[in-house]
Amino acid sequence: MCLPVGMMAQEQKKDTIQRKENIKASEYMIPKRRGADKFLSKKGTEHLFFSAGAGMTRLFDMGSGFAAHGPKASLYVGNWMTPVIGFRAGVDYSMWRGNTATNLIGGSVDYLINISAFAARYNPRRVFEVIAIGGISYQATMKTGMETIHSYGLHGGLQGKFNVSPAFNLFIEPQLGLYPDRVDNHFSWRRYDVTASMMLGITYKPSGFSQSRILHNGFASIAAGTGNTGNVLVNTEFALGKWFGKSQINGIRISAGSSTAFLDNDDGGANRDFNVNLCADYLCNLTTLFSDRKSRVFDLLFIGGIGSYFPGAEANTPIVLNGRFGFQGQMRLSEHMGVWVEPRINLFKDKSYRADLQEPIRGTIGVMIGTSYKF
Repeated sequence: MCLPVGMMAQEQKKDTIQRKENIKASEYMIPKRRGADKFLSKKGTEHLFFSAGAGMTRLFDMGSGFAAHGPKASLYVGNWMTPVIGFRAGVDYSMWRGNTATNLIGGSVDYLINISAFAARYNPRRVFEVIAIGGISYQATMKTGMETIHSYGLHGGLQGKFNVSPAFNLFIEPQLGLYPDRVDNHFSWRRYDVTASMMLGITYKPSGFSQSRILHNGFASIAAGTGNTGNVLVNTEFALGKWFGKSQINGIRISAGSSTAFLDNDDGGANRDFNVNLCADYLCNLTTLFSDRKSRVFDLLFIGGIGSYFPGAEANTPIVLNGRFGFQGQMRLSEHMGVWVEPRINLFKDKSYRADLQEPIRGTIGVMIGTSYKF
């Protein structure tokens, strides 16, 4: 028996309504939350990194009537466990200026959160990232004629880093630290001390070495040497650089270093004045420029640049700009290794604490001896 077309349409509509009513709640799929980012590599040290920084630190007056500031240098080693979470540990040295220098040696352990990766997902090609930093600190405060003060505190800050290659990034890092009273050898009615620092630095990631195009024709060097400004100087320096073009005549070098001067005092002894510096140099390979020989053992370079250093006790300003020039004689030991000697002259505006002895321009003469590794 056949049903009219109208009745068949009504029956089909009725069946559809009944099927919709009988759908079980378990048949609705709740969308799953996207999991946290993870590295593809399972190696525990795949994202190991090393950081070095230099800058300024300041102690605020929290009721003791004492405030101070001075240069600071730091060295860290760390590892990213995931694209968002990491850890680092390191040591630092700083000095507060005054009639008698106060030396501070510290250590810290930090927890890192990559805010950029957390908020906008992990992107290994991202140029700029923001890192949140929080950790615990130890500080030993040493001053001539006074007992060493050992302090433990908390600190936090942000790091803005520019990823210039898979192997290197440059960073700027402001921080605030909170310590119990007397980290500065002074009592305060608030019973705590607050410090602030601003650091500039560079981070090296070994696993990114093979991926980095910027390292092609690049080099790294370490050096130590001496100088004289009326007092003996002991200098150290770490640098990264790069040669450009097929001829590799022109290059650049960015360096961070320290300088320690031994100053005579009224007691017939010597005080140590510690400075840190950052410099950028232009390099010209004179041997290649004038002889155009590719295979040789010795190279003569001209070097000229500008920079800044953060002086210690013997200055009335926190930052001094300087210019420098010199020559480097480099001897090749292998395809990648070389040793060199570099006499140089530094010129800067006189900012010494004795206004009556200041000169418009002062200069230092020094010699550095170092070794370089070509990537």
